[in-house]
Amino acid sequence: MTLAENANQRNYQHLVDQLYQTSDFDFVGVALQANQAPHQITWQYVAGNRGEQFRKIILRSGIGIAGLVVRTGKPFWNNALQNATYTDVLYTPIAQAECLTSAAAIPIVTTEFRLVTGVLLAGYRSTQTVSDQTISRLSHYLATF
Repeated sequence: MTLAENANQRNYQHLVDQLYQTSDFDFVGVALQANQAPHQITWQYVAGNRGEQFRKIILRSGIGIAGLVVRTGKPFWNNALQNATYTDVLYTPIAQAECLTSAAAIPIVTTEFRLVTGVLLAGYRSTQTVSDQTISRLSHYLATF
């Protein structure tokens, strides 16, 4: 691992920890694309997790909140995650693994080529809702990163 990669990892973990500690989110995570083929996107940095299941999840483009963000490059939020079934496009493995009822996600974009290389997701296990304001708050955190 290069010095730059090691520093980047510390920064993402700091971002996740800071967002989790200074907000009311029950779960915060960053999924990133691997540098080597097949360039899978996996959850690498999390806070508030209930277990280690998140490590086995591989994001699929267009499936679930994070997959939709990867495919479209646009933020997305949902307040009825518990209603999604396995066959539903909005079925979100991370929400199932972490018992999230609502979540918001924004793309992590490379500055050089404007490619989506990851996702920042934050969610709740309770009846709290997410909205466009949640997206703005996540965008602010990412922008200061």
